[in-house]
Amino acid sequence: MEKKARKISEKHIKIIAVVTIVVIVIGVLLWGMVPGKIYNVSEILDNPEGFDGQMVNVTGVVRGWGLSSHNFALVDSLDKNLTIEIIHTRVFPEGFGDNETVVVTGIFWSETRYIKSQSIQIGCPSKY
Repeated sequence: MEKKARKISEKHIKIIAVVTIVVIVIGVLLWGMVPGKIYNVSEILDNPEGFDGQMVNVTGVVRGWGLSSHNFALVDSLDKNLTIEIIHTRVFPEGFGDNETVVVTGIFWSETRYIKSQSIQIGCPSKY
Protein backbone atom coordinates (compact mmCIF):
# COMPACT_ATOMS: atom_id res chain seq x y z
CA MET A 1 0.00 0.00 0.00
CA GLU A 2 1.37 3.36 -0.98
CA LYS A 3 0.91 6.42 1.20
CA LYS A 4 -0.12 9.58 -0.50
CA ALA A 5 2.03 12.61 0.16
CA ARG A 6 0.14 15.39 1.87
CA LYS A 7 0.25 18.63 0.07
CA ILE A 8 0.58 21.75 2.21
CA SER A 9 -1.70 24.43 0.90
CA GLU A 10 -0.78 28.08 0.52
CA LYS A 11 -3.26 28.88 3.28
CA HIS A 12 -1.39 26.61 5.73
CA ILE A 13 1.96 28.17 4.79
CA LYS A 14 0.58 31.67 5.41
CA ILE A 15 -0.86 30.65 8.80
CA ILE A 16 2.47 29.09 9.85
CA ALA A 17 4.36 32.21 8.72
CA VAL A 18 2.04 34.58 10.61
CA VAL A 19 2.19 32.49 13.81
CA THR A 20 5.99 32.34 13.59
CA ILE A 21 6.27 36.12 13.14
CA VAL A 22 3.88 36.78 16.05
CA VAL A 23 5.89 34.46 18.35
CA ILE A 24 9.15 36.16 17.35
CA VAL A 25 7.72 39.67 17.93
CA ILE A 26 6.32 38.71 21.35
CA GLY A 27 9.65 37.14 22.30
CA VAL A 28 11.59 40.26 21.32
CA LEU A 29 9.20 42.53 23.23
CA LEU A 30 9.36 40.41 26.38
CA TRP A 31 13.16 40.13 26.18
CA GLY A 32 13.47 43.92 25.95
CA MET A 33 11.23 44.45 28.97
CA VAL A 34 13.15 42.22 31.39
CA PRO A 35 15.34 44.55 33.48
CA GLY A 36 17.43 41.82 35.06
CA LYS A 37 18.00 41.47 38.77
CA ILE A 38 17.49 44.61 40.81
CA TYR A 39 20.00 44.90 43.64
CA ASN A 40 19.85 46.91 46.84
CA VAL A 41 22.74 49.29 47.58
CA SER A 42 23.84 46.94 50.37
CA GLU A 43 24.09 43.97 47.97
CA ILE A 44 26.41 45.92 45.67
CA LEU A 45 28.58 47.19 48.54
CA ASP A 46 28.85 43.69 50.09
CA ASN A 47 30.95 42.65 47.07
CA PRO A 48 31.89 45.77 45.06
CA GLU A 49 34.67 44.05 43.09
CA GLY A 50 32.16 41.47 41.88
CA PHE A 51 30.18 44.20 40.12
CA ASP A 52 33.11 46.31 38.87
CA GLY A 53 32.58 47.57 35.32
CA GLN A 54 29.22 45.81 35.02
CA MET A 55 25.80 47.11 34.10
CA VAL A 56 23.63 46.93 37.22
CA ASN A 57 20.09 47.82 38.32
CA VAL A 58 20.18 49.26 41.85
CA THR A 59 17.29 50.45 43.98
CA GLY A 60 17.53 52.99 46.76
CA VAL A 61 16.42 56.38 48.03
CA VAL A 62 17.67 59.64 46.48
CA ARG A 63 19.66 61.99 48.76
CA GLY A 64 21.56 65.19 48.06
CA TRP A 65 20.11 66.05 44.67
CA GLY A 66 19.63 69.63 43.53
CA LEU A 67 18.12 71.03 40.33
CA SER A 68 21.54 72.18 39.08
CA SER A 69 23.33 68.91 39.89
CA HIS A 70 23.85 65.72 37.92
CA ASN A 71 25.14 63.89 41.00
CA PHE A 72 23.30 62.46 43.97
CA ALA A 73 23.61 59.65 46.48
CA LEU A 74 21.59 56.46 46.33
CA VAL A 75 20.94 55.34 49.90
CA ASP A 76 20.12 51.78 50.92
CA SER A 77 16.48 51.51 51.98
CA LEU A 78 17.35 49.56 55.16
CA ASP A 79 20.78 50.88 56.18
CA LYS A 80 20.93 54.67 55.72
CA ASN A 81 24.74 54.58 56.19
CA LEU A 82 25.26 52.70 52.92
CA THR A 83 25.38 54.90 49.82
CA ILE A 84 26.56 54.79 46.23
CA GLU A 85 27.27 58.01 44.34
CA ILE A 86 25.35 58.39 41.09
CA ILE A 87 26.44 60.46 38.09
CA HIS A 88 23.54 61.03 35.73
CA THR A 89 24.14 63.32 32.75
CA ARG A 90 20.86 62.63 30.98
CA VAL A 91 17.44 64.16 31.52
CA PHE A 92 15.93 63.29 34.89
CA PRO A 93 12.46 61.73 34.90
CA GLU A 94 9.52 63.88 35.93
CA GLY A 95 8.91 63.74 39.66
CA PHE A 96 12.55 62.94 40.44
CA GLY A 97 13.89 64.40 43.69
CA ASP A 98 15.17 63.76 47.19
CA ASN A 99 13.52 60.97 49.17
CA GLU A 100 12.17 59.26 46.05
CA THR A 101 12.66 55.51 45.72
CA VAL A 102 14.29 54.87 42.34
CA VAL A 103 15.94 52.18 40.27
CA VAL A 104 19.19 53.35 38.67
CA THR A 105 20.62 51.42 35.73
CA GLY A 106 24.24 52.02 34.86
CA ILE A 107 27.87 50.92 35.07
CA PHE A 108 29.25 50.43 38.59
CA TRP A 109 32.89 51.32 39.33
CA SER A 110 34.13 49.66 42.51
CA GLU A 111 37.28 51.76 43.05
CA THR A 112 35.34 55.01 43.34
CA ARG A 113 32.04 53.36 44.31
CA TYR A 114 29.88 55.25 41.88
CA ILE A 115 27.49 54.42 39.07
CA LYS A 116 27.56 56.18 35.71
CA SER A 117 23.81 56.11 35.22
CA GLN A 118 22.09 55.43 31.91
CA SER A 119 18.50 55.48 33.14
CA ILE A 120 16.44 56.18 36.23
CA GLN A 121 12.98 54.79 36.99
CA ILE A 122 10.91 56.26 39.80
CA GLY A 123 8.84 54.08 42.08
CA CYS A 124 8.86 50.79 43.88
CA PRO A 125 11.17 48.22 42.23
CA SER A 126 8.45 45.55 42.44
CA LYS A 127 6.69 47.45 39.64
CA TYR A 128 9.54 46.65 37.25
